[in-house]
Amino acid sequence: MTNSKKKETPKFRLRMKLDIGEDAIGPGKAKLLHAVDQHGSISAAARDMGINYRRAWFLLETMNTALGQPVALTTKGGSDGGGARLTDAGRAVLIAYEDCTRATHKSTYKILSDLHLTLASFKD
Repeated sequence: MTNSKKKETPKFRLRMKLDIGEDAIGPGKAKLLHAVDQHGSISAAARDMGINYRRAWFLLETMNTALGQPVALTTKGGSDGGGARLTDAGRAVLIAYEDCTRATHKSTYKILSDLHLTLASFKD
């Protein structure tokens, strides 16, 4: 028996990474910054992303080191609970990353669409 299922042409997507010194901010770290901003908590951001708190803290620390300043500030728990918020630097990095990602996708959409069509035309 032969498999009559037609093989689909793969979809292409471009992932952007913003190098900062010895580190980089890619989709994962950008998502973490966004989640901290949205939830106001590193713990909640980590849960939302499906990673543990220690990993989230480590990722924030690597960004802090690369930038030479904090991307998020935390407050200790208590009757009001603790929390975290992005610093102006953290927000600026997140906005720049998101703007670069949108611009990259916009400028490469036709190229990747054309590649998809070209590869599809080579199939039997």
